[in-house]
Amino acid sequence: MSTRSHPDGQSARTRTTPSANADRAARYEQGLRDIAGDISAVAETLMLGTYNNAPPAELAQQCQQMADLTDGWKGTLIVRERSLGRRLDAVADAFDRSEDRLRKKYPFQNVDQYLLDREPPSKPRQVRKVTTSSPQQPAWRRPSQRLATALNVMRERSGLSQRELAEGLGISASYISRMLSGERRISWKHVTGMCAKCRVDPELFEPLWEVADGVPVKTDDPAGYLRTYLRALHYAAGSPSEDAVLSSMSTLTTHQLRQALHGPDVPDWDVIAQVVTALQGLSETARPMWQRARNAPRTGPDSATGPLSAESFG
Repeated sequence: MSTRSHPDGQSARTRTTPSANADRAARYEQGLRDIAGDISAVAETLMLGTYNNAPPAELAQQCQQMADLTDGWKGTLIVRERSLGRRLDAVADAFDRSEDRLRKKYPFQNVDQYLLDREPPSKPRQVRKVTTSSPQQPAWRRPSQRLATALNVMRERSGLSQRELAEGLGISASYISRMLSGERRISWKHVTGMCAKCRVDPELFEPLWEVADGVPVKTDDPAGYLRTYLRALHYAAGSPSEDAVLSSMSTLTTHQLRQALHGPDVPDWDVIAQVVTALQGLSETARPMWQRARNAPRTGPDSATGPLSAESFG
């Protein structure tokens, strides 16, 4: 802020940001969402290309696309906050830049022109033997990948190498490597076998496996089944702390998160969808489970148990 003198000799602060403009802010809000979708699409393509040995020049191009998109998203966030008449101190701290520097780097006219000229990132050359998913269904959120990730987390925590686990199951190291990377279907026999070697109850992984394998769900406790699925997603995500989960979903409360994971009641769909998204799953996968859980009569107090509890959060 700068100052100017009144006729009576008193000074007053002049604004360095415009007054709130809801229409302008709404336009920037849509821009943020569009750019975030493009970032997700490029990030997934980059991940798939990295795993499938795409040419270095192609990977570098995708990396640069992400950097450009991120800078555009940052500028759009700055002008949205300014258009709402908000201070930039918290944002400036997060970006490790001064408020004045952010205002000068991202003036309204430049960001407006960027959004006007912006085009979605060009579709990269498809990587051989890989089918890219849409931005709404990133590869790492797919049920088969969440199962593979959960089993790999279990193996790492057990201290067993892939070779040691393979020898214990009587299969080749390359075979188990393909299962744990999500490249190959995992049978329930192999799931239970891995759990036995790692000394983990396979019940935690059953909903993940049934969803990944397309097995019809049959349970007498739909609410408990849903909670087990959510706890398995939490396990696959590396068992993040409660604060870490909540920080990724600003509208989620501690009570809602604990209720989703531990009951006894089944929260509204909006809560479940946020929890699933925060734990890197697909909300459309969990919705049928939620519907069964909400429609099922409660027969008694919640008895769901497992490796996750409210106290286990940091």
